[in-house]
Amino acid sequence: MTVAALLILVLALAGCGQGKGNQSGQAGGQAAGQLQTVNVAFDDSVGEAGVILGDQLGFFKQQGIKINFVHFNSGADELTSLASGQVDVSRGIIAANLFNASAKGIGIKLVADGGTNIPGRGYFELALKKELAPKIKDYKDLKGLRIAIASKGSINQLLLDMALAKGGLTDKDVQLVVVDSFPDMLTAVANNSADGCMQIDPLITKGVQQGILSWWKDASDYAAGEEISVVMYSPQFAAKKDLADRFMVAYLQGVRAYDDALVYGSKDRDKIVNILCQKTFLHDPKVMVTMHPPGLDPDGVIPKAGVVHDQNWYMQQGLVKKAADVDQLVDPSFANYAVQKLGKYKKPA
Repeated sequence: MTVAALLILVLALAGCGQGKGNQSGQAGGQAAGQLQTVNVAFDDSVGEAGVILGDQLGFFKQQGIKINFVHFNSGADELTSLASGQVDVSRGIIAANLFNASAKGIGIKLVADGGTNIPGRGYFELALKKELAPKIKDYKDLKGLRIAIASKGSINQLLLDMALAKGGLTDKDVQLVVVDSFPDMLTAVANNSADGCMQIDPLITKGVQQGILSWWKDASDYAAGEEISVVMYSPQFAAKKDLADRFMVAYLQGVRAYDDALVYGSKDRDKIVNILCQKTFLHDPKVMVTMHPPGLDPDGVIPKAGVVHDQNWYMQQGLVKKAADVDQLVDPSFANYAVQKLGKYKKPA
């Protein structure tokens, strides 16, 4: 599994009347049995829970939508396809090429949260070698360590830089070890090729279970409010307002089912875990329940300040030359529509 994000192949869409949603957000005015296909990029990670559950629990079908899951070999291919309208929707990390495309006038829209660290349960954070972790008391103690990251100039290095800054350090004070596969980072640490890694869960949980890694500082301590992944619409799909709105209603229903079961409660947990274990790379129900889950905002809110921070960091790295207009890039209108139909999320009692 690589850092690359996920996405969807666009489809010719069948015509559909503009129906009013009922209280559950269900589409109205849709011809019986007539579904519009939306091709969605997919990387079989747990962070895809909103789309997976929206599909498996029938929420997309209620909105007159059929999901076609599409795999991409790289994030660059995915973004190119999204920008050209060959794909409709993508969920992926916030990368420099996204800001560069937007600055050139390519109307990709960031429409919903696709992954954040939950305070106290961060899923994308710095983990240290088990034997070393007790000796690294504070951020300044990271100096001189060999830290594995999936790639330079990416969200991995950005988060690491934020941790280093807490100790008055920069990436010049550590040795960056590029390991382009998250699972291989466990091997790198186990073989003493790295002292720690910017890793994702459930691989941190796996590393802890195998005696390789230890959890260290929670990401909320050094990267509070940071947006890791987002749901994106292609310019062409965003222009199909009715369809894009209905997609978001079903997507957030899937997100809320995930949050109810694994983040804020245990509602229908066995059912949700069973679905996710079948449809993602994680097949162990025990790990699914005990891991630090990706945070998916039940109202789709994107922390805009985090997006601004990301762009500023990429500009400091020289990877973004011209700033994109973040107010144009982030479009909350689709999530706002869905929340209007569904109501504000309420955590299970």
